[in-house]
Amino acid sequence: PGQGAVDYSLLLKWVNLKSSQDTGSSNSETGHFREVKMYPWVGAFIKYVADQLAKAVADSPPPKTPRQLETFRKADVVAIDADDWRRVDMALTQCIDSPKRDGTSEEKFTYAQSAALIEVKRYEAEETAAFDQLALYTPYLYATQVNRRFAWGLTICGTHVRACLFIHDNILASEVMDVATESGRKQFVTLLVNWAMCESQRLGYDPTIRYNGETSQWEIDVWDDESRETRTYICEYVVADTSSLFGQHRRCFVARAKESSDEQPAQKVLIKDAWAYAAATGSKAARDELSNLRAIRDKLGADDALAGTYSHLEAGGVVQQMHTKQKTADDTTESIFADIDASVLEEVPDRIHRRVATTPVGEQLKSVRSVDELIVVVGDVMAAHTAIVRRCGILHRDLSTNNIMFCRDDDGMVRGLLIDFDNAVLQSDLHDEQRPDQIGTFPYMSIGNLEQSSVKRTALDDWESLIYILCWLGTIGINRDDQTNVDIQSNLPICRWRDGSAESVAAAKRQFLESSAAFESAPRAHHLDCSIDISTVDPFARRAEFADAIVDDLLRVVQRHRDEALERIKDAQQLESFLVSL
Repeated sequence: PGQGAVDYSLLLKWVNLKSSQDTGSSNSETGHFREVKMYPWVGAFIKYVADQLAKAVADSPPPKTPRQLETFRKADVVAIDADDWRRVDMALTQCIDSPKRDGTSEEKFTYAQSAALIEVKRYEAEETAAFDQLALYTPYLYATQVNRRFAWGLTICGTHVRACLFIHDNILASEVMDVATESGRKQFVTLLVNWAMCESQRLGYDPTIRYNGETSQWEIDVWDDESRETRTYICEYVVADTSSLFGQHRRCFVARAKESSDEQPAQKVLIKDAWAYAAATGSKAARDELSNLRAIRDKLGADDALAGTYSHLEAGGVVQQMHTKQKTADDTTESIFADIDASVLEEVPDRIHRRVATTPVGEQLKSVRSVDELIVVVGDVMAAHTAIVRRCGILHRDLSTNNIMFCRDDDGMVRGLLIDFDNAVLQSDLHDEQRPDQIGTFPYMSIGNLEQSSVKRTALDDWESLIYILCWLGTIGINRDDQTNVDIQSNLPICRWRDGSAESVAAAKRQFLESSAAFESAPRAHHLDCSIDISTVDPFARRAEFADAIVDDLLRVVQRHRDEALERIKDAQQLESFLVSL
């Protein structure tokens, strides 16, 4: 080979590799040595396949130019876009389907430019360790690639190769491809060729989220189920990425319509992309945020008093992927597994890929400037929450500091915003549950939720979550300036709401908030005529009986404080304006 070229003969050292148990050698290349010695051998094999494929299609070009799949030139290094010091053995990189590629393998290893990660071990017996490390590193692909639907990986242990498919609930591994045998080499070469020639979605990418090299921007397609049309948005920034191996892989983007311009800027939208569980029928998600948002929009959209206090659906539907014969189909895990034996997938749940665009785009709760602004935000959010419960029949079930946001108008006034209906359900569906789901965020979950009470959830569970939110903010500070001055990792008693099991968190909340005397007096405080024998009554069931009356009282109190806080904010603004004018 010439200077800088790959020495293809190195691949022979890999395919001729024998274990030390076979040879009895301790010094030769077939004996004991560190796995790092195998990296150039594996890289030469993969490079050889890529180059031979390029030559094969040069004389009779196929409809699609194959990817030049190679390994990064540097191996056993820390990725330059990593946030830790873990060293990945090897990774495949590609020339297309990923932004800013120059057609050559990269000198520096990055997760963002990796098509698949590779974990190498010297011996076949180390396969479990290889799987563990591959599972540890693969979440970085999701975190750095906003267009990742699922991920591939390779374990190489001696001459044994397995392809690993990382999906939302499971990891599937292929049978061993032993490159020491002719049949094993053929299988591995076939895999590499298929990866080079397949559609980008089969490699794990999402063509409906694509990088525009000319504008250096990400473009996101949102299919709208109602209008049966695709709306394309330009991503301005990523609000939340995903860094978990399993789960919904939820991502959030702030974007604007593609047809907008600097002269006529479009309204910003929040795009949420997630893989929700499908129901048993496979036709609807068990907790269908899209249907909830559509119902809320249709029933509350004409109410100007609530405008801007909840997520308003602009467009949304199941993501559409192009399949055979240039036809689109719903993007589901079932479609990903179309070519896999059904018997392998018996324990793999089906998920549906949905994407929604909503308005308005809010700010995080920790950006409020004062207690009065927090009170206004809470008042707006709970008014919207109550309207959604009573007029739409939808229970949110996940109030937290992340799902209560706010917008600031041009005049500086704030307006609360309730978002994220991922876990919301129709109240009518709760009647059929034998044991309600344990849903929410630990520090803010109701005690009945934490203890998995068999009593169906009511709006009071969400109001209880609000109490914990206010207690939390009252302890650590209402905004980021206050919160940075508090060590919430300390032994504050309230931190017991965040750490430990559901049972221990519930016990901590009971210790702070529960007493028999308070329980006995609660109905009388709400003017409810009832006689209670505490020893025989389930407090959760009793509370549920009077939920509507209690909510009325709570809302009335919150709204009164909200109106008073709003007046104080206006007075403060007028005073500030006066002082500025002096």
